[in-house]
Amino acid sequence: MYGRWNYTNRRNGTYTFTTLSKKFQEKLSINEYLCLRMTVEPSTEYVYTVHDGGRRFVVCLKNKTCSCRMFQIDEIPCPHAWAVLKKKNLKADDYCSELFKPETVVKTFDIPVDPFPDEREWKIPTYILEDVVLPPRYKRPPGRPKLKRDKPLRELLIGKKRHACSTCGQLGHNRRSCSFEPRKK
Repeated sequence: MYGRWNYTNRRNGTYTFTTLSKKFQEKLSINEYLCLRMTVEPSTEYVYTVHDGGRRFVVCLKNKTCSCRMFQIDEIPCPHAWAVLKKKNLKADDYCSELFKPETVVKTFDIPVDPFPDEREWKIPTYILEDVVLPPRYKRPPGRPKLKRDKPLRELLIGKKRHACSTCGQLGHNRRSCSFEPRKK
């Protein structure tokens, strides 16, 4: 399975003809579309103010930063950085991380994963064969775990409050299960 995944990822990286791998190229295209209605004001040669629907963002191309922080986190130009790059007629690919480029993806999956030989040809040391593996001690019940609430001291000291039946007034049952029959006049 790992060998198949390795081969598929290496092949996808080899046959990618865009400057970024598919997933990141799509994200870059979405960011390019989002920058269409933004206006850009230069502050210095590298620092720009981008107006986006009443909000202002500061983009620094030299440090590859934006005040929305998406440029730093994703390492792909955010919509604000895209607006600046379009204004300056620069390529966005130069501002993307090297990790997202197909050459790097191919290098990542360059190491081949050899398949296992037949089970009869395995050479397993005796100390591993002698190890006894036991199942877990506890079985986790299905579903979401119940929350344990902290009971107040009053509730701990008094205990559970018992209600009396509204028909007969006795404890231990309710009106529906009451066997008391009122007198008829």
